Amino acid sequence: GLAYGLLAGLKPINGLYTSLIPVFIYALFGRSRHLSIGTFSLMSLLLSDMIIGNYEAYLPRLNATALELPLNYTAVEYAKLQSAIVGSFAASLIILAIGVFRLGFFMRYVSDSMLKGFTAAAAVQVLVSQLPLLLGVKPERTVSQFKIAGSLINLFQVIETANFVTMGLSAACCAVLYLVKEFINPLVKKKFKVPLPIELLIIIITLLASEFSNMSSNLGVVIVGEVPRGLPVPIIPDLGFLPTVFPSAIPVGIVGGVVTMSLAKMYCLEFQYSYDFNEDFAILGVSSLVSSFFQCFFACGALARNSVVVSVGMKSQISSLISCSGMLLVLLAIGPYFRSIPTCVLGSIIVVSLINVIKQVTELPQIWRISRIDFSVWLVAALSVLILDVTLGLAIGLGFTLFSVVLRTQSPRIAVLGRIGDTDIYRNVRVYAAAEELPGLKIVRFDAPLNFANAERFQDFVLQLAHEARRPAEAEPVGRVEAEHPESDEATAVHTFVLDCSSWVSVDMVGVRTVKETYQRLKKQGYRVLFARCKESVRLHLHLHDFYKHADRSLFFISLHDAVLYASNVPPISQDEISSSSEHVNEAIEIEGEEGMPATNLVTMDTNL
Repeated sequence: GLAYGLLAGLKPINGLYTSLIPVFIYALFGRSRHLSIGTFSLMSLLLSDMIIGNYEAYLPRLNATALELPLNYTAVEYAKLQSAIVGSFAASLIILAIGVFRLGFFMRYVSDSMLKGFTAAAAVQVLVSQLPLLLGVKPERTVSQFKIAGSLINLFQVIETANFVTMGLSAACCAVLYLVKEFINPLVKKKFKVPLPIELLIIIITLLASEFSNMSSNLGVVIVGEVPRGLPVPIIPDLGFLPTVFPSAIPVGIVGGVVTMSLAKMYCLEFQYSYDFNEDFAILGVSSLVSSFFQCFFACGALARNSVVVSVGMKSQISSLISCSGMLLVLLAIGPYFRSIPTCVLGSIIVVSLINVIKQVTELPQIWRISRIDFSVWLVAALSVLILDVTLGLAIGLGFTLFSVVLRTQSPRIAVLGRIGDTDIYRNVRVYAAAEELPGLKIVRFDAPLNFANAERFQDFVLQLAHEARRPAEAEPVGRVEAEHPESDEATAVHTFVLDCSSWVSVDMVGVRTVKETYQRLKKQGYRVLFARCKESVRLHLHLHDFYKHADRSLFFISLHDAVLYASNVPPISQDEISSSSEHVNEAIEIEGEEGMPATNLVTMDTNL
């Protein structure tokens, strides 16, 4: 808590307050049994950006009101505090509104790839922000949008003023923390389940060393300073400042909500219990909203905190209440003794805690092998944060994620299916070596909803297949499907296209028109066209757009195997059928039967399905 309060740009005591009050409220009302909220490095970084970008705008307001400042606060410190609590109030309102109006589904557009790329890059930015503490320097604040580059430039300008004692202490703390976390704690947890509390031990050791050697005065090491005893005094957020801070609070609310709900979802799946995300959004919003009146900044689920409490057997929020009791003891009795902790020690704790987050970059080769689009989303989100800053990076990452959804819809996979042996199983012939195309048939599956964005791709693919296929006029009649396949698919000319519509979860007006045009063009070229596994909603749209005036309902089949059996038992389409127009059929649509197929349209066959 002390470290993350400092990272947020506030006093360390604000981190302790945030580790108590919102945690206590969520423990009483939260719906997740395993979610533990509190301070989090990424959230502290976002809050730091929000505070730095807004606190100077609050200073004239503070001077105009001639407000009496709380004890131990300067004007700048109070302006930063108001920026933090007003921003946290705004972020809490966003989360509360999402929960109350059940808008949690919007968070699904924050993909895992985007979130991992964003958090990995944000962790690098947090690390860079801690370098001044580790080196004992005070560079100028970066005002450029190129946050990391600007911070490093400002840091190198004052590098000659670095404190060697601070540097040595930081290096020693980082080394010990890393060695214990990576090598010793895995062995300790095998025997005791509880990891060695190395952060607490480091703080105690350096606190004693600082106190007895008077590091601050004798060696120039920066220390935490006064830590007040007792519970926080209520401070009302200045809501007149809300319009100024609100835009900066949006990424705080979005990232906090996504991280928290991702953790909650992971644990409810792991431990198999139901969970209402929208209800918990509302509870999370209320807990942070109330806490903002007690000098707390926005709290969310923390990766390290949750992994620890779950590893020791957390099964309810009682563990959070126990944590609160320990924090209460610190605030009421022990807090003032923390004044001599070197700030570089807190910075070291933050830096080492980020290692596992930054390690997510090692997942990139696997993501590349699985999905090029997910790889691109990860890379764009990460580079946006690294090159620009967290807020712009989040906006660009979200925008590119939405674009990737459109891209997947616009360029879906299209498969030509073949039959596996003498079964009724049909698979992509390019993926399954055992799948063989049937003589005289082309079975096509379009793996996406059919809409204006991809309808042309569907039509081009099918018509290209028709162009490459042998003309029906040259075709010989085919036997039943059960007969042995010829050595070459070229032996029998293609006479029938079977469209597997199972992936058409929806179809828009352009999609219907494209299906109609494709059907008519294939029929004009002499091909029979059959439709298999078409969903009720899709058939309803076809009916509403008068598709059945051009194609008989008997061309629609419940299963793909039904359509194949039918195609194998009828001769190729005749020239008379090609030239004649389709007869008008009954306009009444029946939506009943298995898989939404009108029972009256089924071809009666003993298929043993």
